[in-house]
Amino acid sequence: MKNYTIRKIITPATFPLKNDAVTAWSEQLSGIFKAQLVLYSAVGTDPNPYMALYGKENNDLLKAAMAKLLNLGNSLHQAHSVKYLLESGTHWRNLVKQMRDEHTDLLVAGMPPAGKATSGKPSVLMYNSPCPVLFVREDMPPAVFKKILVPVRLKDGLEQKLPVVITWAKACGARVCLSAFAADDAGSGEKTRLYHLVEKMANTLKAAGIIVEIETTHGFHFGTTMVQRAKQTGVDLIAIAIEPANLVSRLFAKMVGPYFLENSPVPVLAVPLMKPPISSIKTPSTRIAEKSAS
Repeated sequence: MKNYTIRKIITPATFPLKNDAVTAWSEQLSGIFKAQLVLYSAVGTDPNPYMALYGKENNDLLKAAMAKLLNLGNSLHQAHSVKYLLESGTHWRNLVKQMRDEHTDLLVAGMPPAGKATSGKPSVLMYNSPCPVLFVREDMPPAVFKKILVPVRLKDGLEQKLPVVITWAKACGARVCLSAFAADDAGSGEKTRLYHLVEKMANTLKAAGIIVEIETTHGFHFGTTMVQRAKQTGVDLIAIAIEPANLVSRLFAKMVGPYFLENSPVPVLAVPLMKPPISSIKTPSTRIAEKSAS
């Protein structure tokens, strides 16, 4: 089991730039983990071929955007250090590529309003991010997590999220609640395997010095049951495992990840169980400006 550390955090800063919940969380986490905060922004430029040929208007737009990005970064006094990335082109794949190039350890992104459907971008980031993603809602002010809910169901490779949970629990001094989900129609053999999986995960957490609570939950729908437990147990964070999937598979199955984003009463930490299938992406680098500041 590989160790997990947070040395670099990236957060998309959208225009008009403001210190919103995503930026505020990123600033606080940068201070907690002593990590570099990468403020990333992408702007669309005029598609007129004559404008692109002369470039003056586009260059002025990008210069103005970088100035605003610098102003935002200078206001984040709790951040350990700040770096700035600005590029032309707003496709989500550009952000994913920059995350891979920068070797980021955490992405902080926004959640939809409670009960509202998840738009395309949060969903594709969740299932294509090469690193864990913390999703926060605008009405969720930064806080130090004291109790982390870790949903557990029978899934290959689920233990891969434990190093991430351990790192967060240690940094925040939080205890972990392992909530084992058994469907209403689960057989005895399935329940036994689930029990052994939870026991194994609990032992790993305890060996790392984490205080662990264990519970068993039953229900018809995994996401609904876990959201209910989050409300009833008073946790501050839900850490879910994400198995990256391509667009075709998502067309035929409702992914549970967006359900958590739409209904969770607390921030959601999505941990990929394996590297997303994005190695075939041929999107060229479009980074046009980069600046670091201590």
